[in-house]
Amino acid sequence: MKVYYINISKMSRLILTASLFGLMALFLTAALLMPAGNPVNTGAGVICKVKTDEKIAALTFNIGWGSRVPGPVLDVLKKENVQATFFIGGAWAKNHPELARRIVNEGHEIGGGWEGLAGPGARADTPFRDLLAKSRSDIREATGVSPALFRITGGNWDAALQAAAKEPDCMVIQWSLDSQDIQTPGQNQIVNTILKGIQPGSIILLNASDTASQTPETLPSVIEKLRGEGYELVTVSSLLKHGPALGD
Repeated sequence: MKVYYINISKMSRLILTASLFGLMALFLTAALLMPAGNPVNTGAGVICKVKTDEKIAALTFNIGWGSRVPGPVLDVLKKENVQATFFIGGAWAKNHPELARRIVNEGHEIGGGWEGLAGPGARADTPFRDLLAKSRSDIREATGVSPALFRITGGNWDAALQAAAKEPDCMVIQWSLDSQDIQTPGQNQIVNTILKGIQPGSIILLNASDTASQTPETLPSVIEKLRGEGYELVTVSSLLKHGPALGD
């Protein structure tokens, strides 16, 4: 009669190896099943840029009021075949649903943008979760999209950022490069500011509110010059796929 001996140590190693391969397969399957267009939760708190060596940058626009500038900005982006991320106020989306829907319909990314806890119509003691829910609801009603990205554009900036960064379903996106187009300094100055500050992984701040009257006529030059430097211009969510997110 043959006697078989079981090597317990070897058997344990085989079981452990099989378990590890099983876990890896599970994680890979979950990653493949995740919607490609959804932003990745980086855990970075407030995000201002991405760490990468690739010449890639995100073009972002703030819109808080007005209807004259957004259309021409969208016209330029469509002509140049550039997708950008627009941070729009909930009140603006309610007042201009046709423009808000156009942003979505033309393939751009929507984020929520508001002036912070001290912004118009917001009391200092209003819970941030309520402000977040109201902004998201207004944007969803106008566009059919519930934004996962948010930006604080002004007001009680520090307090708003601290509150926003604690929300589990809120990814706060600020910027690393301010074009200063809101100050209407002239086309050349806007272009030069961007070219001097651009780096791989930059998140560029532009504006499409009516106060940024020089932005539509400057945007073609901005895109041309950045492409001439070898940069690819993408949405924030696309940029986040190219490296770890960083704060200021």
